[in-house]
Amino acid sequence: MSQAAENNAKRKNWRPLGMSFLTHLLFLLFLVLLGYFYTVPGSSEGTLRRVGVVLAVQSENQDAEYLDETDLREETADATDIEQTNPAMNPPPALAAEFETPDRPELPGVESLRDSDLDANQMAEVPSNAKSDSHYQLSEQDLKLIQSDQRLLQARAPAGDPTTISVFGSGGMTGRSFVFVIDRSYSMGNQGLGVIDEAKKQLTAAINQLEPHHTFQIVGYHETTHTMLKRQLLAANDANKQAVPGHISSMSAFGATNHENGLIAAVAFKPDVIVLMTDGGYPELNGGQLKMIGQLAPRGCQIHCIQFGIGPLQKTTNFMTQLAAQNDGSFRYIDVTQWKKNN
Repeated sequence: MSQAAENNAKRKNWRPLGMSFLTHLLFLLFLVLLGYFYTVPGSSEGTLRRVGVVLAVQSENQDAEYLDETDLREETADATDIEQTNPAMNPPPALAAEFETPDRPELPGVESLRDSDLDANQMAEVPSNAKSDSHYQLSEQDLKLIQSDQRLLQARAPAGDPTTISVFGSGGMTGRSFVFVIDRSYSMGNQGLGVIDEAKKQLTAAINQLEPHHTFQIVGYHETTHTMLKRQLLAANDANKQAVPGHISSMSAFGATNHENGLIAAVAFKPDVIVLMTDGGYPELNGGQLKMIGQLAPRGCQIHCIQFGIGPLQKTTNFMTQLAAQNDGSFRYIDVTQWKKNN
């Protein structure tokens, strides 16, 4: 066999093999492309598609779901269908119109009402036998109660201007109502310091300066308390002023001292000014008692303290200095030997 014939025979033998290889190669390429666009049915990965924008949504069981434009359009269409089929989400046209317009619906047999047509008086239920003006007239009993309240308010209101007085050379004491508290224990009488007789002169002069619209009271104390005439503030009229000297002269000095009783009796009158006159005998008031008296006293009440003794003041700080400082008052010490020399 010649060389040319041998070559031709070889070509004829390779042709079937080349065609078979090309066929298998094309089939393999087809399978690769098919696997690229689609996954095996039933696979957990779902279907692969070429998309533009993809929305990733994580469900309650933590699985990720991917939505493209087609899925979003389908979700929107489903929501629209639900609104159209659900009466609660899609009210009837008539009801929707009621929400959109401010006009009230017209009821059969009832005239349309506007805000300007409403009258509260016409809407009120009035008994058929009532008088037409019964809503605006007060009964006689109501009028009496009102007049009584007005008189009470007028009585409580301050009457006239305050005044300023001085006792035993103390500083100015300003107010409309005054309560003078005198220690009438044994040491304050003629057998002791002799303060009560001097207090009669001082208080008579001070009370005579008051005007009739001012009020006063005198409280004497040892173990118990005693007030002038009545247990109330007295008007500073001529009759009550004339009774002052005799009342103080009747204060016999005896017994022990109870400062707390005298001061509690004084603050009970709710005065503007309290003047305490004592030698500061035992027992003195402690911090708790001082605080209690300050709490019982009316707001703005001044408590002035005058202490009597023989010779110079021994203690510059005592319960009287504290009481005066805590209640906007003043403290004054008087050496009785000095005024006895002057007298």
